[in-house]
Amino acid sequence: MKKLLLIASVLLATTAFAEKIGVVDSQKAFFQFSETKKAQQALEGQAKKVENEARQKEVALQKEFVSLQAKGDKLTDAEKKAFEKKSQDFQSFLDSASDRLNKEQMAKLKRIEDVYVKALKKVAAEGKYDYIFEADALRVGGEDITDKVLKQMEALK
Repeated sequence: MKKLLLIASVLLATTAFAEKIGVVDSQKAFFQFSETKKAQQALEGQAKKVENEARQKEVALQKEFVSLQAKGDKLTDAEKKAFEKKSQDFQSFLDSASDRLNKEQMAKLKRIEDVYVKALKKVAAEGKYDYIFEADALRVGGEDITDKVLKQMEALK
């Protein structure tokens, strides 16, 4: 009888301290979020514009290089310096374009991450989850809340 009471009290104690655990697949939420797709398309469009502009500048630079080579010994120091300046300007253009694209990408990712965190917190509060883990981090247990988070992300955008 004492053993039965002991077992019952242990079961009641563990039930009283049971915690609600949610799991979320952040990769799935991120890649299925409509704003991610829009951001990716916008960045691809910007990258293509930069690539086309860079290609045009490179072709013009190559043509000028060929024409300067054709001059041979008649090439002046001023022409050499002017071509070097154009080459440096082209490299500066490539560097600044790359920096701009990276900054734009980081800004878009930050915005998406902010929406994700807000959605995650809202789902956690509404569902009264004690803990939320990344789906890969928890092998057994927990309720998959990925779809709830994604739905909330769409509502917050």
